[in-house]
Amino acid sequence: MTNAKRYDAKTPDDPTSEDVLYDALRENLSPQAVAAIAAYLQPIATMDPDVVRQVMWLRRLLTATVGGNDSMDRLCDEAGL
Repeated sequence: MTNAKRYDAKTPDDPTSEDVLYDALRENLSPQAVAAIAAYLQPIATMDPDVVRQVMWLRRLLTATVGGNDSMDRLCDEAGL
């Protein structure tokens, strides 16, 4: 028996948690739904700056998922927002 420690090594091809989230959004939601969710996150107001930071991170990720701000505006218009 050896004293070697076992560990799981990541390879460059392993997806990041952000990649997995992007894929899940794209597979399960329409671009209009992603844009609507991001739009409703815009007016976040809370006393906790960590919460604001985390929600804005998610909003930026959602916006990137649909192709950026211009696509986001177009999709919101299409969704009637």
